[in-house]
Amino acid sequence: MNQKTSLIQRLIDWIPLWVVILMLGGIATADRLLPPPLDRAYDLSPTLTDAEGRLLRASTSAKGFWRLDTDAEAVDSRYLTTLLAFEDRRFHGHDGVDYYGMARAVITSAQAGRLISGGSTLSMQTARLLEPRPRRTVGAKVMEILRAWQLERRFTKEEILNLYLNTAPFGGNIEGAGAAAWRYFGKRPAELTWAESALLVALPQSPARRRPDRFPERAEAARNRVLDVLERRALISAAQNQRAKREPVPSTRRAMPFLAPAVADRLWQEAPDRPGSSTHETTLHHATQTLLESLLQSHLAAFPAPINGAALLVEAETGRIVARVGSAGYLQTRAGATLDLTRAQRSPGSALKPAIFALAFDAGLAHPGTWLPDDRRNFAGYQPENFSTTRQGSVRAFAALQQSLNPPATALLNRYGAERALEALDRAAVLPDHHAAPGETGLSLVLGGVSLRMEDLVQLYTAFATDGRVRRLCETPAACAEPSRTRAFVSASAAEQITAILSDTNRPHGFRHEDAPRLAFKTGTSARHRDAWAVGYDGKHVLAVWLGRPDNRPTNDLVGLTDAAPLLFRVFSALDERVPLRVPAGSLEDTVRDTPLALRRLDGLTPPAADPFRLTFPTDGSALPLPAGRAVALKLSGGERPFRLFVDGMPRARAVGRQITWTPDSAGFFDLTILDRSGQSVTASVEITGALSGE
Repeated sequence: MNQKTSLIQRLIDWIPLWVVILMLGGIATADRLLPPPLDRAYDLSPTLTDAEGRLLRASTSAKGFWRLDTDAEAVDSRYLTTLLAFEDRRFHGHDGVDYYGMARAVITSAQAGRLISGGSTLSMQTARLLEPRPRRTVGAKVMEILRAWQLERRFTKEEILNLYLNTAPFGGNIEGAGAAAWRYFGKRPAELTWAESALLVALPQSPARRRPDRFPERAEAARNRVLDVLERRALISAAQNQRAKREPVPSTRRAMPFLAPAVADRLWQEAPDRPGSSTHETTLHHATQTLLESLLQSHLAAFPAPINGAALLVEAETGRIVARVGSAGYLQTRAGATLDLTRAQRSPGSALKPAIFALAFDAGLAHPGTWLPDDRRNFAGYQPENFSTTRQGSVRAFAALQQSLNPPATALLNRYGAERALEALDRAAVLPDHHAAPGETGLSLVLGGVSLRMEDLVQLYTAFATDGRVRRLCETPAACAEPSRTRAFVSASAAEQITAILSDTNRPHGFRHEDAPRLAFKTGTSARHRDAWAVGYDGKHVLAVWLGRPDNRPTNDLVGLTDAAPLLFRVFSALDERVPLRVPAGSLEDTVRDTPLALRRLDGLTPPAADPFRLTFPTDGSALPLPAGRAVALKLSGGERPFRLFVDGMPRARAVGRQITWTPDSAGFFDLTILDRSGQSVTASVEITGALSGE
């Protein structure tokens, strides 16, 4: 024994110190120059998650794998227990190599005359997954050991386990426990059962031969062997084992969640190209996003394919985006299906009017009870018309906003100043991207003569839904954490006045006051019916919906109240978290009754020009297809009330308002004459076509 020790000592003494230094230096240099490859670990699927970490959408990685970024904290403890019990019981105690397990594997293989077990630890398996080799040879095993040592030097045990959880093969292009849990079970890896955990532990050993979607019998047999091991090691009871074995093995690969595709496309495209940037957290809410997409899709079923829609729901108090649907039919042929139309520049139509009224109220220029002109008034060459082409002469401000009358709104903006209004919008961070140069902004601003994004409109309405301050929208936790997310727009009292007016507006057809949720809302229809809008809020949320053609071509028939507002009310009716609208104290009638004397009429207006007496519908020479028994609504402008209608010289009707109802007796040609109180007359010849016969 002394001779052997002396021999070793002489050998050590014989080796020069510089040789030892060179050897150690060479190992260190090789370790630095040849680090373990981590490309596969960073080739992750881009994902989109909601505010609670639930998966909204995922895609394959750059190299075509379903490989979701998953760490040990996001995996069910039953899976981790099964994995360590079956693959590496001493994982937390070794330095990358389990020498006891390695020796046992060598003996077992030698006795069998072939390779039975490689004695690989999870660290060695992770090294092999990161650097796959085509053949299992002694040289390959040595490289696994060296790479495992490298991993142990660079990473903690939990980090090595995470690398395994992201790269383990589960059949086909599915890699990683997170992707496998979704594709095989349709659930998060944090929700796995014992049976599911056992199957996911068994698959990486032979993923091609045990794929449950191709070889369910083999997959079940392998799973059951893992369950038996768990029972032998007292990790589960016999009853748990039998119950787990009764769970069916999945026979298909499930579809991944596919929500908020437009949001995902944008965030993935904007993401920095660096490792670890695959998961994108948002403020979206999974259930609400699902609801909004479903309701928009079903609503659009009644419209032709060129028509698409968008919707945006936010928390009024915080500006957090709860749900965003950029368009409908992402995987279908509907026009603009892959666009995010919540960020498109569109004309808001009359949906911008509440902002102008609020600014005028706040500036002390008007009050909800102020009388405004609704007549044929010319504003320096600009003469607005009402949507219905009829006029009331004069109307109070609250009624003008509720009825969305154009001349009163234009008179109000003319008094306030278009440039001044633009400055206020700019301060609120909702300035249109494309507008006239300073000094050139026209009065068409109040009628949708500028382009805004849906985001801008929703952001603006957060002021009316709260205290008059605009909440800037945010969609990620990082953006929502930024300071100074509010901007001054109008006073709280002006915001309350707008809420009082908009909450007393007539509901769309089919939504009675007593049945529908009480909302403050405004609709808008742009020129030639290109855009149909509805924007509204309750005590918690602000919602905007839009319908139109993504290519901005006219539709000729879309209207905000009839086409967009019903969807707005359906969404609010279906929301789980509904908070009643905070209606100002006192009724709208009380507010109007308290109109200050100085604000009874809008100041600074010149007398209107006389509105000529004319028949706006039907026009002379019109042909009207009319079913039997249906009436025609004749519309007048100007003149002195009351009015009398003569058909072919015979008196037929008398009306105080500027709309006269006439029911033809038959099809044919008719001469219409209408007289006003002063004796003025208008005439028109019309044809009622053969639709009267019911053909």
